[in-house]
Amino acid sequence: MIILDEATNKNLTNITILLTRNEASQMIGCLEDLLSEAGQNTHYHLNNDSYSKEITIASYDKIGCLDNFSEKYKKLISADETVDTP
Repeated sequence: MIILDEATNKNLTNITILLTRNEASQMIGCLEDLLSEAGQNTHYHLNNDSYSKEITIASYDKIGCLDNFSEKYKKLISADETVDTP
């Protein structure tokens, strides 16, 4: 798991996320899509109603294709010692 604070470019170790029921429902939909064939090698954005806050989610593994990730994320993924491999 990588938790990156985009504003500071810091890799965080823990966060708390509080979602409305609507946001939680959207998150479930994004996660289901991410696990489907169509969701492979992509990412999803979950925004609040005013689009002032955003959560970006993607799945990765060290064996899979990293071509869709920027160099910054490729480095983070390569350094992640907790990654599950298929």
